[in-house]
Amino acid sequence: MIGKVLAGIATAGALAGVLATGALAAPAATTAASPAKTQRAAAKDLFGGSVTAITATQVTVKNAKAGSKTFLRTDATVVVKGRNEKASWSEIELNSHLMVRYEERDGKTYAKRVHIGRAHVAGKVESVNGNVITIRTREGKQVRLTVNSDTKYVKIVGKKQREAGSLSDIHAGTGLIAAGSYDASHNFDASTVAYRNK
Repeated sequence: MIGKVLAGIATAGALAGVLATGALAAPAATTAASPAKTQRAAAKDLFGGSVTAITATQVTVKNAKAGSKTFLRTDATVVVKGRNEKASWSEIELNSHLMVRYEERDGKTYAKRVHIGRAHVAGKVESVNGNVITIRTREGKQVRLTVNSDTKYVKIVGKKQREAGSLSDIHAGTGLIAAGSYDASHNFDASTVAYRNK
């Protein structure tokens, strides 16, 4: 069931339009961006997913459909974040989302350009206690999301339809995807929460 809920959220464009930018993108803008997204996804030298391992010289990225790839860093590797702001390799963190443009030579895969996105986590809500939302991920891992007055909430109401949401609308059983970052205690500080109630 959670897979269907999260698939519905993804279908509604929340991952691309909301988690990447933290904004409520208009449905028309989402539709207009779809062809470009399709082209990028089909590009043979582009790979996107979540970071599962990172060292000073290489990063491993996992894609739900395409599996995992490990990319080697070179002196020519360019790292950016946000709207193409210059960043450094050291800013790449576990669970953050990367889009990597790469090249293969001599049997190895080299990262040419790395775009750092925010870390994201998805799951089904187990409880809401004050500013802490506890979820269970599809892999069975329990994660505590902390929210604050700056957290943005997006309610998915249908295909390509979303509206401003609120913490009070989230309860046990709600499927959600959140973007943000992990703190030192490995709690997840959520900057954006996209959810869909049954």
